[in-house]
Amino acid sequence: METTTNRRVTVVSNVNQTTRTVAILRSGKEVAQIHLIAKNKLRMKKPQRIFDASGHELTTTLDYSTIYNDALIYVSSGEAFIGVIRPDTNQHGADTNTAAEVVLLADAAFVDNDALSQLKHTATLTGVVRAVGYPDLCPGLRFPVGAAFLVRDRVYPELIGGDIGCGMTLYRLNLNANFQVEKVANRLKSLDKEWHGDKESFLCANGLMPSNHDVQLGTIGGGNHFAELQVVHQVVDQSVFEQMGLKSNDVVLLVHSGSRSLGKSVLDRVLSSSGDKRVKDGVCYLENSPDFNSYMESHDTACVWARCNRELIAQRFCAMLTAQDETLVSSKWMQTIATKLIDIHHNHVELRSERDGEKIWVHRKGAAPSDRGVVPVPGSRGAFTYLVRPRGDQYGNAFSLPHGAGRKWTRNKANATVSEKYKGSMVNVLSKTDLGSTVICEDRNLLAEEAPEAYKDIQDVVSDISNIVDVIAIMKPILTYKFRRE
Repeated sequence: METTTNRRVTVVSNVNQTTRTVAILRSGKEVAQIHLIAKNKLRMKKPQRIFDASGHELTTTLDYSTIYNDALIYVSSGEAFIGVIRPDTNQHGADTNTAAEVVLLADAAFVDNDALSQLKHTATLTGVVRAVGYPDLCPGLRFPVGAAFLVRDRVYPELIGGDIGCGMTLYRLNLNANFQVEKVANRLKSLDKEWHGDKESFLCANGLMPSNHDVQLGTIGGGNHFAELQVVHQVVDQSVFEQMGLKSNDVVLLVHSGSRSLGKSVLDRVLSSSGDKRVKDGVCYLENSPDFNSYMESHDTACVWARCNRELIAQRFCAMLTAQDETLVSSKWMQTIATKLIDIHHNHVELRSERDGEKIWVHRKGAAPSDRGVVPVPGSRGAFTYLVRPRGDQYGNAFSLPHGAGRKWTRNKANATVSEKYKGSMVNVLSKTDLGSTVICEDRNLLAEEAPEAYKDIQDVVSDISNIVDVIAIMKPILTYKFRRE
């Protein structure tokens, strides 16, 4: 690009790569500016060395003239570049010699440059053969969200994250779509508080032993988790829609949650035992090693717990809707109220045997499986949910699909922007969406962080995968529960 053009870059701490700041560099003064930014914004005492995202050290005026807009610039206090050095990158930062195939299924949807860099970095990890980013791709702490990875002979716990088993469950409810939303909304409470029913019996019925994490069983949690009532907005494929057991006047419940503190404790154990190995490549466990077997056992337990958590959330939700005692209703009672249609994980790893018997571990972090039939792809709380059915060869998209709209803004940016925009009226304004639905969220920070404008356009996301899915139906939210104070 022209050397006289100012360039927007992200300056990153080489040691702690979650510490970063955005800056505008003026041509000819890059070194001094970067050092000053590192001191003032990143709190580095003596910034000395500067690297680009490929690990190449920038030392001359010519080097700095090659910095492209939205580049990542790493600053160190003298230590070498921390990360995988990729010697051949093009001017947009795309890897030209990575061993894995890198695929980005996004055109219409916005993709953050940091997320793309994380996707490319993950593709360089040992054993990774394919790295796929979906339209909802966004940056994570070290590895991206909205991605899936095909890996040979090993698993990487960090590619799954701490909310192991997080996913979505869709129920058809025996409710008339004409019920009064506000009346129902007033009954909903405590879905973020401890359930005081018989946890031990509920867990044992699902093959789980009680643990100290069970205080969170049946609770939604924070972040982008929710329980949402929806109605049918449009049926696109009537035949498949009816095969699912749905009718045009149905009410459905979509629950999004995971393994809460249980999954986090699994990842914490992995990281606490990893030592210095994590700095460069992340922790990996070879197939059938003791560490692998121990992690997979904990992983599988967390997935079952997460599925039970969603089931109990739905059970509590339906009990409140029908004015029942939510501590006394049972799974058997639930079957008279609701029919489970879809239950999938977004954060997990599983083994597949593909292409001449090749065994690969599919790692999903914020990605819906595309080998389970119809899956929901929800937008923000103020947008439609699309029910889509995958088609064609699923290897190219790593047997996965986007799990939703994906964040457009970081939580900090959303909180600052939305709070400033709505100020004192935020709770009242954001409790109703442009679609006319009601939002129950009495935490101001969470309300701002999860505002619809903080997310990508769900129509762009679905458009970007239109060549690998068929839309079956479009669902409209009428009531979203996130958090209520007692």
